[in-house]
Amino acid sequence: MSPTIRDVAAAAGVSITTVSHVLSGQGRISEDTRRRVAQAAADLGYQASVHAQQLVTRRSRTLAIQIANSVDASSACALVPNSDYFLEVLNGAAEAASKRSYALLLTPADADLDRLNAFAVDGAILVDPRGDEPFFATGWCRDRPLVTTGRPMATQCQVPVIVDNDLVAAARLMLDHLAERGYERPAMITTDTSRSYAADLVAGYRGWMDDRGREPVVVEIDEPPTGEGTAEALGRLLDRTRCPDAVFTTSENLALGVLHEARRRQLAVPASLGLCSAVDSGSLRLTSPQVTGMFVHPREVGGRAATALMDLIEGGSTGTETRRIEVPVRLNARESTHRWVVVSDSGR
Repeated sequence: MSPTIRDVAAAAGVSITTVSHVLSGQGRISEDTRRRVAQAAADLGYQASVHAQQLVTRRSRTLAIQIANSVDASSACALVPNSDYFLEVLNGAAEAASKRSYALLLTPADADLDRLNAFAVDGAILVDPRGDEPFFATGWCRDRPLVTTGRPMATQCQVPVIVDNDLVAAARLMLDHLAERGYERPAMITTDTSRSYAADLVAGYRGWMDDRGREPVVVEIDEPPTGEGTAEALGRLLDRTRCPDAVFTTSENLALGVLHEARRRQLAVPASLGLCSAVDSGSLRLTSPQVTGMFVHPREVGGRAATALMDLIEGGSTGTETRRIEVPVRLNARESTHRWVVVSDSGR
């Protein structure tokens, strides 16, 4: 039989009410008593009823999560883009929420917040928002905790916690890699730069090119990217008098589109054109050649966003300043940027 709250109270030598206050974080309880109750609960393997916690704390233990750039509100597309990145963010958030007995509710990009309120969600995570989403426009974020992955660029509503990668530095890291491989004229293809992840990558690219006295060449296409849009973007680059010898894309889908169009034009990758993506995914390892990508640890991004949100719900506001949680990146170099391979005598 599973241990009960009465068993915990007896083991700790306190009342059932005291145990309830300790486990819910309420009441004026001494630190010594809190430790004694917590140790007794751990020793017995006691797990509080989620329903009981909801009644005591008056919280639903439900988090909302929205992939803000998933679809155009007028379309009938899926809630989650066809991307390893977003799936892994969701996996990380769901895993972190489950560990603390929270439910995770996936909401569409055009969510009706009045209907969402019926679920009495305790807080929300927005993935790659612009800042003009309903969560910001309605003032929802002033009433409940809101955490974002990527910073919202078009809102006056303060976000307590932003989880992000240093994508300006990531862009420079990728461009250093291209330079080391002998590429001298990298260009960039991106989608909507009103989202911080694309804006930061473009800023990193422009800064790197400016530092070297080179002309930055950026082509922006509509979101979501299509094969036709990617083909047209690459065509515009190749029609230039000094066409690029490498293309740096802001997503894996863009990179796959460029690779397909380069193959259609019988343009050799990596010999004639280097290719790399600011976001890595399994799909980039299934191509020929495999495509160089930047691994941005999306599962960790989702997990840390959910953890930060639950901490806010349980502990209150962080104050007047936004806290930034930075997740590292890792460059995964593959054949698409290997213009040459040096073989040493010892390796023969």
